Amino acid sequence: MADKNKEKIIVKQIKDIKPLASELKRIYLDAYQEDYLYAYRDPGRVKRYLKWLIKHADGGFFVAFDGEHPVGFIVVEANCRFQGEQVPEIHELVVDPAYQGRGLGKLLMKTALEYLKNKGFKKVALWVGEKNESAQRFYECLGFRVTSRQGAWLRMEKDLQEELSSAKISSKVSKTEKASTTSERSMSSSGV
Repeated sequence: MADKNKEKIIVKQIKDIKPLASELKRIYLDAYQEDYLYAYRDPGRVKRYLKWLIKHADGGFFVAFDGEHPVGFIVVEANCRFQGEQVPEIHELVVDPAYQGRGLGKLLMKTALEYLKNKGFKKVALWVGEKNESAQRFYECLGFRVTSRQGAWLRMEKDLQEELSSAKISSKVSKTEKASTTSERSMSSSGV
């Protein structure tokens, strides 16, 4: 029965957050329930942050659904500039704690990276808390490397020209493909 539920997980691009706002806010707060360094804790602030994300995503907001229910999301902003160069940034990757450890973070990441690659981008970046070592390891396994530091944040970048092989990022959610539950649970905001 569990395998049938996994098969129902699909990722959809969304352009309007209103119908999903309360569920996405709950997922965010549940996923970050123990993260007091890098996440927003106030529900009102999380709601404003989600609105900011959809506004800046411009097509780069993807939600994973199990049937009709959201279970995770990733947000990428293509129009970011860093040191004079346009480099898209992943602002958020969040997986419902009940779905962590099933490869859903990898599935969402694969969707976002393919989206950017199809738009012609050559690299992508994200920010992660310097003390969030589990998230750093998760991103490193996906080919991201630390390129700079600003305060308590590390900037990690990935070359999108690298093959998005199934060995690194699988498009299926399976029992054998387990992202670290700790790293998905402690994924951090990009600091915006």
